[in-house]
Order: sequence, then C-alpha cells, then structure tokens
Amino acid sequence: MTIDTKPYIVYGLALEKGQNINVGPYAWKTEVDLGTLGVPYKLEGRIYDDIRGSFETETGNPKVTVPTLKTEDGYVTDSWAIAEWAEAKYGTPERSLFGGNEEGKAFARFLNIWADNDLGDQVKILFAPWLYQAQKAAGDDASAAWFLKTKLGGSQEAINGLIKASQDPTWVDNQAQVVRDKLQTIEKQLAANKEAGKGKFLAGTDYPTHGDAAVFGWYAASAAVRGYDLLEKIWNHESLPLVSAWVKDVADVSGAKVAYPY
Repeated sequence: MTIDTKPYIVYGLALEKGQNINVGPYAWKTEVDLGTLGVPYKLEGRIYDDIRGSFETETGNPKVTVPTLKTEDGYVTDSWAIAEWAEAKYGTPERSLFGGNEEGKAFARFLNIWADNDLGDQVKILFAPWLYQAQKAAGDDASAAWFLKTKLGGSQEAINGLIKASQDPTWVDNQAQVVRDKLQTIEKQLAANKEAGKGKFLAGTDYPTHGDAAVFGWYAASAAVRGYDLLEKIWNHESLPLVSAWVKDVADVSGAKVAYPY
C-alpha cells in the first residue's frame, strides 16, 4: 500500500548532470527502505563534483553525501539515518525496517556494516575502473579526480592498475569468486530461515528490512555499473540459488527498478 503523501526526493549518484539515475550502492538502500514502507519518492542524480560543490550549499552541510533525502523538516543524509527517520515516521508493527524490536535493529546494523565492508570492499574493486572511466568519458574530470581521491587515495597508479586488470577475463572471474565467497554468508542465512520455516528475507520476515536493503544495494549497483557480466558472474551464479531468488524478491516487494543504463 502506498502512503498518501507528496513524493520525497532521494538524491543519488549520477555520472552526468541532469541524469536522474543512481549508480552507487548507498541510495539503493534508501530506495528499498522507502518502497518497502510504501513511501512515494522520486530520484534525482548528483555527480561527484556537484556533491562537493553546489549540493553542499543547497543542503547547508559541508559533509553531505548521497543518499540524501529532502523532507518537510529539512535534509537527512546517510542511508542509516534515513532508515531511522523513515522508521520513526512510517514504520508500523506489521512492517518495520528494523523488525519491530532492538534485536532486529542490531541485526540490520550488523548487515549494514558487513555489506559496506566485507562485501562492498570486494565489489568496489570491480566497480572502480568502470566508474572512473565513465566519468572521464563524460568529460567530468573534476568528478573523476574526486572519485580517485576518496576511493583510492588519489593514486593514478592504483586506478591504472585496476583498469588494466579489469580487461583480463581471468582476473575478473577470480575477483567475482571472491565476492561469491563473501555472499555465502547470505546464502547460509537464507537457507537457515527456509529450514526454520521463516520468511524469505534476511531477518526471517515476509518483507525486506534495512538489512536486506543494505546488501541489496550492492546488487543494484552491480546491475547499474556492470550488469552485462556481474549479475551472471556473481548474483545469479549457480552457487548462490537462494541469493538469486532473494534479490528478485526484494525488488518485487520494494518496487526497486534495477536496470543497466549504459
């Protein structure tokens, strides 16, 4: 059921000015959370250079990132902070982003940290060459420089090495295997829930919680950045049958429209 309210604006990461898409994992978390709660929203993209320029001025926050949510009370930045805001305003005992209790919130926080570190650090290795080259191809040298500074410490040698490695199919296959090994944690959690007769989402619920959104964000970014090979090599791989079904279930329930835009 969709809540009767004016759509909120979710700001995500775009690669070109005026592009209302999101290619990063973090805003996808917010899209899943809002969709799960039935909160209407629309996505607006911001390129790296704008985030560190005009968007700081617009929000009044020198540390602003994406996702940021524009609300009637001001701007809320960071997917976890947005989840807490949405839960407080729209969560119910029947549909809660944190499972309706402190234990559920702790589990969601654990998955959020795990997804951004254990999982995300390995997926980012596959993302970085593509994102950097896409920004350069779009003529956005300022965003490419900021991306390089924040993700690889400004090392041109590091990004050149990743670009070269990413052109080697064997290297890509090996790195995809590393990511699949990480996702066995999720496969085992889903298997345990199934064995116990619980719901099909990570907390054993019949709808996605923020923990699901946190992991799903990396799937959605895989689809947006390298859908032509990462979905087959990782998320839909035969070694992860429950994960493959789970990402479809999250998209179906939340309404998140994941697509490869390039």
